[in-house]
Amino acid sequence: MEFRASRASSWVLASLLLLLVLFPVLEEMARPVLFIAVVAGVFLGGVAAVKPGGRHVRTAVILAVIQMALAGIAAALSEDSAGYRVVAGLGLASIAVLIVYSIFCVLRYVLLATRITRDQIYAGISAYLMLGFAFGCVYFLMNTLDPGGFAVNTAKLPATPDLMYFSFVTLTTLGYGDITPVGKAARALVELEAVSGMIYIAVFMARLVSLHSGGGDSTGVSAPDKPDST
Repeated sequence: MEFRASRASSWVLASLLLLLVLFPVLEEMARPVLFIAVVAGVFLGGVAAVKPGGRHVRTAVILAVIQMALAGIAAALSEDSAGYRVVAGLGLASIAVLIVYSIFCVLRYVLLATRITRDQIYAGISAYLMLGFAFGCVYFLMNTLDPGGFAVNTAKLPATPDLMYFSFVTLTTLGYGDITPVGKAARALVELEAVSGMIYIAVFMARLVSLHSGGGDSTGVSAPDKPDST
């Protein structure tokens, strides 16, 4: 049903916004497996909302189970051990893969739509937020492998940078300057995210909104065909 699909996409968008707001709190308070389960559930829901019951959902479930298993193993290891860094890196990589896969499913759903409705608008905004989470996970992965890749420029900030916050600041090109990429790989990735965010807003979302306003109404029901004048 069209109404159910629209509500599903709006719930995905609301979940992403809530995760974005609560991410620092969850990161500090929740145990690794519980925190990973929350993150995995949000992006798994994104896949299910646009492709329910298909092989895409099964693939997303497999990726979520893998990352939760890796989070459980990492929780049992000492943070000073080499094994912890390897397992934590694999866990962050699996999260990034799940988020990228969610973006693929959501964009595929939007781009293959025969008409643009509120459902596609919600999905398009969700994909933009997912992009910020994906880069944030990659930043965390880079910081795990190379702790000197990012520098904190304000004494009031913790020694470990909040790279998910940094990701969304970069995606929106705000550039507060409190966290700075100093490694070559980190700088290259930051440049890619900034350009990706600008292109997405300027091209994709503008096209999505223009198509939405040009055909069909906002409730997701297409306008009836005009009678033949002949």
